[in-house]
Amino acid sequence: MKAMIFAAGIGSRLQELTRETPKCLMPVGDKTMLERVVDRLKRAGVSAIAINVHHHAEKVERFVRNQGNFGLEVLISHEPTLLDTGGGLKKVASFFSGEDAFLIHNADIYSTIDLRNLVERHRSLNAIGTLAVMEHPSPRGLYFDTSHRLVGWTGEKTQPPSSSLRSFCGISVASHEVFSQMGKEDTFSIIKTFLNAARSTQRVWGEVISDPTWTDIGTPEQLEALRHRIARSNDTEV
Repeated sequence: MKAMIFAAGIGSRLQELTRETPKCLMPVGDKTMLERVVDRLKRAGVSAIAINVHHHAEKVERFVRNQGNFGLEVLISHEPTLLDTGGGLKKVASFFSGEDAFLIHNADIYSTIDLRNLVERHRSLNAIGTLAVMEHPSPRGLYFDTSHRLVGWTGEKTQPPSSSLRSFCGISVASHEVFSQMGKEDTFSIIKTFLNAARSTQRVWGEVISDPTWTDIGTPEQLEALRHRIARSNDTEV
């Protein structure tokens, strides 16, 4: 199985912390965030990954190569201009040619959800996309119908009838068919693509997860809180 790791972000909310260090190389315990994501993907059965890079791209690539590519096949995708998540995935479309299920994981997300189960759910649904979502209250998010199909998002004016609002976790599974739902533009969000696929095929689902460990290290406070929790657990979490 293959996976895409989005690691190109500038990490502006982390302020001075990312001036010299890319967000994906932020240390948490004795590992960087990138290492922790790769460990999770390997446990799920991933043997090849694509990583997009932009901010301090050379530092990320050097780190990956110095780690022996984590024992995996690794494609580094350089983005001189940020392409957003959808554009970043589109740039490496050939890497995922023919894949019925590949994982997509943000590099700044810490989680212990069962990725194998997410992939199995995706395959059982014959889905184009399966998004890990949570019921956290939020003014922004995605709408899903009673069958957990994706039907809209909060950027639109009205909420679809009989739908529930969920928060996207930054983790998903996609089929190679997702690329046929992309337009001609080069810079766009993967959510736009999932919405296109949902409306044209009705084959994009949300999988509600319960994961108290889930953390987005987008701010210094969130990063520090995760470091404290890992330290308290004697670094036994992955």
